[in-house]
Amino acid sequence: MDAHHLLPPRVRMHANYSLQVDSLAAGDSADYTCEVIRPEPWGPIRQTHLIEVQYSPTVRTIPDDGFVEVRKGDYVDIGCEATGTPTPIVNWKKNGEPLALLEPRSRLRFRAEHRLLAGVYECSANNGVGDPVTAAITVAVLDAPVVSSERSFVHTAIGLRASLAARLDFAVPPATTTWYRDGRPVRTDDRVVIMVQDNVHQLIFRTVRKSDLGNYTFRAENKFGMADVQFKLTGVPNIASFKVDHTLNKATPVSFTLVWEVDSYSTIIEYNLWIRPYYGRLSTEPDSFTTEAPANHWIKIVVPGDSSAGPIHTALYTVRGLTPATVYEVIVTSRNRFGWSKPSAILHFATEPGAGRQIPSTSDYTDVSPVLEELEPEAHNISQAQVFERVGESSNAAREISSAILITGAIIFFCVS
Repeated sequence: MDAHHLLPPRVRMHANYSLQVDSLAAGDSADYTCEVIRPEPWGPIRQTHLIEVQYSPTVRTIPDDGFVEVRKGDYVDIGCEATGTPTPIVNWKKNGEPLALLEPRSRLRFRAEHRLLAGVYECSANNGVGDPVTAAITVAVLDAPVVSSERSFVHTAIGLRASLAARLDFAVPPATTTWYRDGRPVRTDDRVVIMVQDNVHQLIFRTVRKSDLGNYTFRAENKFGMADVQFKLTGVPNIASFKVDHTLNKATPVSFTLVWEVDSYSTIIEYNLWIRPYYGRLSTEPDSFTTEAPANHWIKIVVPGDSSAGPIHTALYTVRGLTPATVYEVIVTSRNRFGWSKPSAILHFATEPGAGRQIPSTSDYTDVSPVLEELEPEAHNISQAQVFERVGESSNAAREISSAILITGAIIFFCVS
């Protein structure tokens, strides 16, 4: 160093030629070389020291405004430019959840193939000096709206209050929304109102009239497309549900007691029980089991309704004339003055074992007087009802109903002496 060069106030050279730097700043990070000049033929002697000033990280988003808007299918390119010593490690989160990246990176590039890729991407830079720093980039994916509903079949009665609720799950850019009745916009007044709270859109009938019953559509539309959700405001009963109660679901070799509930503001006129042996039945070969579709069809049993005005109706019915040691499946529909409900979920139940091995029959059910024998305890004996969901819907013929069964694939063994 030149002896006549003035050093900055915070840099001092001592008599032994050592150098002292006070109040270190980020710019002080560098190689410092001490050189001793010797006369010829000897050359200079140099010694280099490195000062690395550690400081906490800073981060700058790419783009600077922290907002990216792309169309569905376009590429997203975002990043966080981090500085600091040591070099910071950058990690990412999306909507508060860590992204599973193979290695830390400062840039993210991906194709916005789905609206769920939109969200807030947060980068965090950490180098162990001070606290980590974060920055956020909002990614908006432009696409057609997405709508949904929890209940599209709304049961009501004349004079009651009813509400149709649709959820606007996604709309970028924002969508215009409209309620329709038979293809025409719904007319609102003091009795029929539209209410929007957050992303839930409701069509509210403060007092239902008979003329209000029918089909409705909620539609959301932006320049990228539209989405609809259908509703039915009706007085027909809700879908009935079987109840599993071990004190009521009593099984014998030839009968089983069923219990179900249905919501209906009007009196239930009648029920239709549809029953048949479950197709996962014992075959005619000893100690074998088959899952071939059966040739038997649904048998309909008409059960009278009740005189109660509702809104909850409970029915109890004992099906007789069944085959011992057989698994059955049953569904139920309900009718009031507005019409028939949709079919219920399937209930699977089993009759108790009778005398000897019994094979399910596809004939009509008639009263059977079984001969009971003393049986040893069974290894596998299904005597309790279990509810399984039915896929598909039909409220019409047994032929339509029988095509909509969920196959459970359960294997049932009956051990009889």
